[in-house]
Formats: sequence, structure tokens, C-alpha cells
Amino acid sequence: MNSFIDGRIFRALVKMGDFIILAALTVLCCIPVVTVGASLTAAFYAGRKLVLDEESYVYKDFFKSFKQNIIQGIGLEFIFVIIGLILFADFKAAESWGNNGGGTVAIGFIYLVIGIALIYVAVILYSFALLSRYNNTIMGTIKNALIICVHHLPQTIVMLFITVALLYFTYLYFIVMILTIPIILYADSYIFARIFKALEEPPKEESDEGEEEDSQLDDEN
Repeated sequence: MNSFIDGRIFRALVKMGDFIILAALTVLCCIPVVTVGASLTAAFYAGRKLVLDEESYVYKDFFKSFKQNIIQGIGLEFIFVIIGLILFADFKAAESWGNNGGGTVAIGFIYLVIGIALIYVAVILYSFALLSRYNNTIMGTIKNALIICVHHLPQTIVMLFITVALLYFTYLYFIVMILTIPIILYADSYIFARIFKALEEPPKEESDEGEEEDSQLDDEN
């Protein structure tokens, strides 16, 4: 019993160390700014393998995905930067309108922009996670990210809460980044791993039909 518990604790500590290494690689590779998209894609690729306990080497997995997806990562990042600037301009305009007597309508518009911004953040996360897993065009990836984030709304809300809350906490207390970034990567990778598994598994009805056909063939033989 003790050896079993010790083994689980050891594996948990090893995984924790791997996610700290992954977080460090992600942050370092985000420094050039233009490589933020490729870095997040690589982080989700390596993070998913860690979460699923697949045979993995954090450093090798990270840079394998980084090199493979750097062009599309930059393309996605460029699109999201443009959208982010538009949302920021809308928010500042709504804020100025509210400060100059815009009243209830201005406040409602502010909340609308905030709501769109949350969807925007979710689509960013899903887009880079999808890029780390599937081959698709840039616009196809964004389209699928929007569909999946709405279809899996409960998971999206949990992921947004964890990600946004811990990023805000990191903004307030920068030193905690050594803990918050690994936790974000673990939580997001865990959620994406479960979503992708659900997407890739055949529908139960189809699998049941397949099993029935196989059993009929066996009976005939």
C-alpha cells in the first residue's frame, strides 16, 4: 500500500516538474512576441501528451510541434491581434461613451464587448489547441474552434475561469508565475484532451451496430 502511494506521489511530482519545464519553454519562446502562437500550439501538444501519460519528452515534443506549426501559428496570431485591437478600440469607445453620459445603453455595450472578448479568448485557446492536434487551414481552424467552444460550453466556462483568473493573479503578483502558468497549461491540456477524445471516438450507436455486424458474421462463420 505504501509503495503504491509513494509511486503515485513520485509520478505526480515528475509530472509537476514536466509542466514547470513546459511552462518555462512556453514563456521563453513567447518573448519574441511573433512566436506566441507557435509557442501556445507547442505547449498544448506537449501538455496533452503529458496529461494522457503518453511516452513523451517535454523538450523534444515542444520543439517538434513548434517547428511544424510556426507558419500557421504566426498566421493565427496575426488574425487574433487584429481582432483584439478592434475589441480594445470598441471597449475604449464604449467606456468613453459611458463617461460622457451614455447611460444604460453605454453600460450594456460595455458588457457586450466584454462578453465577446471572453468568446474571443476561448476561440484563441481552442484554435491553438486544434492546430496542435489536427491539420487544417487557418480559417478552418478558427471556424472549428468557435463551433467546439460553444458545443462544449461547460468545459469552456471552466477553462476560461481558470485561465483568466490565474493570468490576472499573475499580473498582480508576477512572482507566482512559476506556479500559475504550469497550472493553466495542465488544466487546459486536460480539458482539451477530454474534448478531443470525445470528438475522435465513434458514436456509440455506430460502434454498437459494428459490434452486432461482427457478431452476426461470427455466427455465420
